Amino acid sequence: MNFKIAAQTVISTFIVAILWASCHSSNAEDLRKVVDLSGYWKFSIGDDSSWAFPDYDDTEWDQIRVSTSWENEGYNEYNGYAWYRKTFMAGPLTQNEPVYLMLGAIDDADEVYINGHLVGKSGSFPPNFQTAYNQQRKYMVPYEVINFKDKNTIAVRVYDSHQGGGIVGGPVGIFRDEDIEYLDYVFSGPWKFKVGDNKDWMTINYTDKDWQLVNVPAKWASYGYPDYDGYGWYRKEFKINKNFNDDELYLCLGQIDDYDQVFLNGKFIGDIFTLKKQRRIKKGENTGQKELIKFLKAC
Repeated sequence: MNFKIAAQTVISTFIVAILWASCHSSNAEDLRKVVDLSGYWKFSIGDDSSWAFPDYDDTEWDQIRVSTSWENEGYNEYNGYAWYRKTFMAGPLTQNEPVYLMLGAIDDADEVYINGHLVGKSGSFPPNFQTAYNQQRKYMVPYEVINFKDKNTIAVRVYDSHQGGGIVGGPVGIFRDEDIEYLDYVFSGPWKFKVGDNKDWMTINYTDKDWQLVNVPAKWASYGYPDYDGYGWYRKEFKINKNFNDDELYLCLGQIDDYDQVFLNGKFIGDIFTLKKQRRIKKGENTGQKELIKFLKAC
């Protein structure tokens, strides 16, 4: 059966993030490291967009350690752009299951790519520079971008404005959420997204092919809207097996900042003010939509 979930988000002045897409708050995460990325990474100062792609030849690059500033690795007083690269095998990972890339703190701003696909970013690069030096980087990695048959390449673009720069501290690795086994369906990953507000966006037959494809959970600053306050909608289509038997179904959307209204198959099923269980999922064709308003909540 097909479903579409759409989401509208009303944003307050202080935009936080959609932090989590399961039934647990961020404080209740049960994360286990499945790929260790500590140690030495390939490194080069400068900036070139081709460095994001796995087929780029980085054999001549330097190797430096993470998590410590590049000043501590011999690049004294360097401020500006630099890239890190590292490969890993997907052996411990499972298809159809999202995982999380954690890079600790990065000074100042970053963009992170896996196999050439942007999976997250924090802060802003010049000319509209904004530091995120005190934020712990945790990016959801859609399984669709992972190569399960060959090596994978992580590329991290960093800009440092002054003092210590680079991947400077904290846990570094790929982590699996052990609590995911309690979910029948996982909706982390690609969603359609559009800023603005239109009541037609909750309808089943609305065409969202021109909407932006984004990864959830993530700050919508990661989608290119670092200073946007207002409405935004998310939509997702999914299928439930006709043989799936569960009398009570709960849609868990994790933490949302600030306010939300949720629609499934064009019908309102709840918001932050009316967290009531409703059974709207039916066997066959379905389209659901959710309106997300930025608010920190857990199912």
